[in-house]
Amino acid sequence: MFNKDDPPMHFIVPEIVREPKMHYYRVPKLGSYLAIKLEYDSCLFEESYDDAIDNYNAVNEKQKQ
Repeated sequence: MFNKDDPPMHFIVPEIVREPKMHYYRVPKLGSYLAIKLEYDSCLFEESYDDAIDNYNAVNEKQKQ
């Protein structure tokens, strides 16, 4: 079960040009790809944006530890 204190799960592809599962409709772009699950109740208020920033900073602090 997901614990809200755990950092968010993510998916990263370090080099997308060398990844055979990547599909390009035109010319491939150099770089990497990062996808995260982003959940929020509402973004209608400025307070919800401030809470998201606080949550982001808390996750970064836990990752540093």
